[in-house]
Amino acid sequence: MANIYDKRSVKHAGYNEGTKIETIIDHHEVNRDLSSGTILTVVSIAHYPTRLIVVDNSGLEWTLPMHSIRLCESAKSISDVDIDVKE
Repeated sequence: MANIYDKRSVKHAGYNEGTKIETIIDHHEVNRDLSSGTILTVVSIAHYPTRLIVVDNSGLEWTLPMHSIRLCESAKSISDVDIDVKE
């Protein structure tokens, strides 16, 4: 029987499939490393613990915990930005 916690989604906590994210700390996986400041694209979200499945520009897939990433500044919509309009 499949574990319900192994399911993936394409939308969770403001991170949707296709969202651009940036690493804020160096990340290590088996036989490879990812530098902080790297821009990646969300493929899906794995749960319990929540982590993002992302790809880099070369197509390599990475699994990153939520505490090591942030949304790219360019990915924020205009509604996310506070703007003072003076007349």
